[in-house]
Amino acid sequence: MTGFASELDLIDRTRVRIKDLETDAHVLLVSVLETGDAVETVRETMGIELPGEAGQVNESAPGYAFWLSPRSWLLRMSQAGAETALDAARTGLPDYSIHATPYSDALAWFEISGPGAGALLARGGFLTLSADGFQTGHFKRTVLADVSLLIWRRDAETWEVACERSRTKYFRDWLESSIAIQAEGATS
Repeated sequence: MTGFASELDLIDRTRVRIKDLETDAHVLLVSVLETGDAVETVRETMGIELPGEAGQVNESAPGYAFWLSPRSWLLRMSQAGAETALDAARTGLPDYSIHATPYSDALAWFEISGPGAGALLARGGFLTLSADGFQTGHFKRTVLADVSLLIWRRDAETWEVACERSRTKYFRDWLESSIAIQAEGATS
């Protein structure tokens, strides 16, 4: 149960806004260290506060850090911040215990917001999007509409979603057609 089933017939353009987001840069961090050791090492070496638990997002200079798995994180930041992070990893972690890779061209981000945003996302898969199952401020990796996504619940009605850049058009088209299908169903 998604928690949004009663809203499915109410998805229309007045209830959902979709906006393409421009992000400057991404860095993928992958570690051979245990989570706690990696978090401490990155803090000391790169000056970045990584989240230490599943689903967490840390917002601190120079941007956002998303927990992907016990040994991997995604950094979303300015281009200058990404260059600084990559340089700090290269010079401060010569043993590659934590590997930093530029990931900037890999992802496209959307903001999906409004009172029907959760219902729209619920149409695409089996992820629990209710506040009990997906807390505000948390982040998940999942598949919706046959597309691998990163989903961040910014607040009660705002979600940021990232997909592989090669899947952007398909996912955007799916979002638009899902709104149109629901709008038609509500008026017929």
